[in-house]
Amino acid sequence: MRNARPVDDCFSSDPRIRLRCRSAAWGRLGRGVALLLSAFACFGAGRQDCTLLAQTVPLPVEDALKVREFGPLTRAVPSPDGRWVAYTIQEKGRTKAIDSDAYARTGVPPWGSGTDVLIINLETGLTRNLTGGEGDNWSPAWSRDGRYLAFLSDRDGSGQARLWVWDKAKDGLAKLSDADIRGDQIEWAGSRTVLAMVLPGELSVEDYVRKRSQGSRDERSMIESEVGSTVIVYRASGLANSERQVPSSDPWNLNIDLRDLAAVDVLTGKADTIVHGRRIAWYVLSPDASRIAYTVPTRFEKPGSQQILFNLAVVKMASKEEQGVVLDIRMDHAGSSFNWSPDGSLLSFRTGGTDEKTADCYVVDPKDGVPRNVSMSPGAKQGSVEKSVTPLWDAKGESVFFVHGGSLWQAQVDQNAARELAHIANRQIVQLTPQSGNLLWSPDGGKSTVVLTHDGTGKQDGFYKVDLSSGESSKLLENAQCYTCHHGAEQLMAVANNQGVTFFAEDAQHDEELWTSDPGFMRPRQLTHLNPQFDRYKMGAARLIRWLSDDGEELQGALLLPSEYEEGRKYPLIVWVYGGLSLSSDLDHFGFAGNGPFNMQLLATRGYAVLLPDAPQHLGTPMFDLAKSVLPGVNKVVEMGIAAPDQLGVMGHSFGGYSTLALIVQSGRFKAAVEADGFGDLVGAYGAMEEDGTAFGTSTLEHGQGQMGGTPWEYRERYVENSPFFQFDRITTPLLIIHGERDRTVAGFLGDQTFVALRRLGKEVEYAKYKGEGHSPVGWSYANQVDFCDRIIAWFNAHLAKRM
Repeated sequence: MRNARPVDDCFSSDPRIRLRCRSAAWGRLGRGVALLLSAFACFGAGRQDCTLLAQTVPLPVEDALKVREFGPLTRAVPSPDGRWVAYTIQEKGRTKAIDSDAYARTGVPPWGSGTDVLIINLETGLTRNLTGGEGDNWSPAWSRDGRYLAFLSDRDGSGQARLWVWDKAKDGLAKLSDADIRGDQIEWAGSRTVLAMVLPGELSVEDYVRKRSQGSRDERSMIESEVGSTVIVYRASGLANSERQVPSSDPWNLNIDLRDLAAVDVLTGKADTIVHGRRIAWYVLSPDASRIAYTVPTRFEKPGSQQILFNLAVVKMASKEEQGVVLDIRMDHAGSSFNWSPDGSLLSFRTGGTDEKTADCYVVDPKDGVPRNVSMSPGAKQGSVEKSVTPLWDAKGESVFFVHGGSLWQAQVDQNAARELAHIANRQIVQLTPQSGNLLWSPDGGKSTVVLTHDGTGKQDGFYKVDLSSGESSKLLENAQCYTCHHGAEQLMAVANNQGVTFFAEDAQHDEELWTSDPGFMRPRQLTHLNPQFDRYKMGAARLIRWLSDDGEELQGALLLPSEYEEGRKYPLIVWVYGGLSLSSDLDHFGFAGNGPFNMQLLATRGYAVLLPDAPQHLGTPMFDLAKSVLPGVNKVVEMGIAAPDQLGVMGHSFGGYSTLALIVQSGRFKAAVEADGFGDLVGAYGAMEEDGTAFGTSTLEHGQGQMGGTPWEYRERYVENSPFFQFDRITTPLLIIHGERDRTVAGFLGDQTFVALRRLGKEVEYAKYKGEGHSPVGWSYANQVDFCDRIIAWFNAHLAKRM
C-alpha cells in the first residue's frame, strides 16, 4: 500500500519543493512541449484517455480538494441570441464554511462561496471570467435583450449580497442597488427591471436573523424573564382543550424563506417592493411581465413528516394587488413546480413531496383560484427517478407535458385526463428540455422534442428524440456518462433559435464538464476543462456487478477498481454504504460518492477497490436489511477474485454513518470502519433539538429513511432493535468516528455517545471532532478537509495495508 501522499517531490506538501521539481521537469523543453500538446489534445478531443499525461500514482489530496466545480444549485444559462452561455464556477480553495446563521446575516449561501461568473462563446469557445475572483459571485441571468447579465455578489466589501450587472455593450460591471439580497433567484421583467428577493424593509440584519430563527409555530417563546438571564423557554400547547389541534414537531424552520420580493430598476437602482414580509419559496413572472406567481410554504402537513403545504399566490406588478390564491398544495421542498401558460392566462402546477403518491398535474385560472386536475391521477410507478417536476407547455398553450413514472405524459388543458405519450423500453424518461422557462423545447416547430433518460439496468443516462404525435422514440446519445449528476436547477437547457442544447456530463474517471450539441446530437462538443490537474493521474475504472440479497432480491453495485488493477490480483476493498439508496446509480459519477473529500478516486489511486452497493430497506427492519443486502455484495467481489477477504473496510456519512455502525454490530468481517457524522441510537437522534425548537430527527425516523413507521412510544422495541448502540458490545472492528461539532443535521452529541460507549466497552476507537464545522465535510474549511482525507487514508492504511 502506498503512503497517504506520494513521495514524488512534484507532489510534496511543501510548495517550494513542488516548484523546484516542476521547474526542472518543464525545463526539459521536448518533454514539456509534448505534455503541453497532450493537454490541449485532451481538452479538444473531449473524453479521450490522456495516456501521455496519466500516471499510476496516488491522486494527491491537494489536487482532489482544490478543484473548480460548477456552482451547486446553479445552472448554465444561454443568452437570448444563442451565442453565449453564462455559468457559475466555485473554486474549492476559496470557499468558506457558511452555516444557516451566516447565510441569514450576509445573503451569501454555502453554494455561493468562492464563486465566479463566467461566459463562454458557443462558436469560438472563448471563455471569460467576468468577476475575476473578487468576492463571491453567482446566479447569472440574462436580460431579455441580451445586453445585461445580472448576478449576485458581495464584491463591494459590505459583507452583504447585492445585485450586480455586467453591461455587454460597455463591457463593465456595476452594482445595481444597495438592497440586501436574501435569495438566489433573479428574473428579468423586460430589459430594464430585475426581480430579486431582499431583506424585509423594516428589519435590520440582526432583527432579521432573530425573526428568521424563531420557530415556525412559535415553539420557542420569547417571554418575560429576569434581566440578564440567558434563558430560552420552549412551550408546547396541550391538546386537551381542542380536538382540532395537532402536536407540532417541525423538522426545520420554514422562516428560512422569509423575505421581500422587489423590482430593481437597472438605470436608477431603485428597489420597489412588490411582496412584503412573506415566506417566498419560488416565484415566476408571467410572459407579459404584468404578474408574479409565487409559492408560500405555510406549514408541515403533520408531525413526523417532511411534507410541506404551500399556497400559490399571484400579485400584479403595477398595483401590487393579490389576484388569487390556491391553498395547501403539496409540493416538493423547493416549491417550484409551477409555470405560466404562454399567454399568461393560466398556471399549471404539479403536486409532490415526501408523502405525495400521485403527483397530479393541475391547471388554474388566477382570476378564480379554482384548480382543475388535468391528469386524473395516472398513479405512481415504483422505481421512478424523474428529475423534471415542473410541467412545460406547448407553444399554443393547449397542452402541458410532464414526466411521471418514467414516461412522458401529455394533458390537454380543456380536458380532465392525460395520456401517456411516450414510454421508452428499458429506459426511464427523467427530464424534459425547457425553453424560455415554461415551454417544451421542440427544434422542429412542435413535431418532436428531446428527453433525458436513465437506463436503470446499465446505469447510464442518455438523450432520446420523441415524436410528439406518435410517441415514437429514437436514441440520440448514450455513452456511459452521467448527464443528471449536476446538483443544479436544470441539467439540460435549450439554446435560442433551435441551435441545440447545453448539458453537463461526467463519468467515473472524468469530472463534470459543460457540453453543447446540435439538436440531433451528431456533433456533441465539450466546452470546458475545469481541472486539468486530473489529466496527470490514471483513475480507477468502474464496473457494474450484480448479486442476490439474502432474501433473493436482485441487487447491483458500482465497483471502482484500483487504478493499477491487474486481473487475478486481490486488493483491499472499501464499502461505501448508505441504507435505503441504490448507490449503483453512481456508476458514472466522477469519484463515485462525490467530489472533494468524498472522491473515491483518492482510495482507488492508492490501491483500493471501492464498492457502492444497493441497500434497500423496509419498514421496521432497516438495520437487518443492511446486512441482508450489503454483505452478499461483498461476497460477490471476493468471489470475483478482486477483493481480499481479510482486507475489508466500510465507511459512510450521515445515514451512511448509521449504516456503517449497523453493519459492524452484525458482522466481524470488516477490519476497519469509518463513521462520519452519523449516529447509533435512534432514540437519541429522535430527541435532538435545534435552538429554534425544530427537531429534524422526528421526521427522518418516523416516516423517512429511518423506516420506523411511527413514534418511539408506538414502536418502542422497533427503535431499540434497530439501534446499533444497544449492540455495541458485539463490535470487533476498529472504528474511526468523525463529526462536525456544529452539525445541525445529526447533533454532535450523537458522535460523543458512540465514542463514550465504545471507550467504556474497551473497543478500539478513535474520535475526530472538528470544531466549528457542520454536517458535511464538503462545506468544511480547506484545512479540515485535508485533515479529514489524510486521517481516513491513514486509518485504512494502518488497518488494511499491513495485511497486503
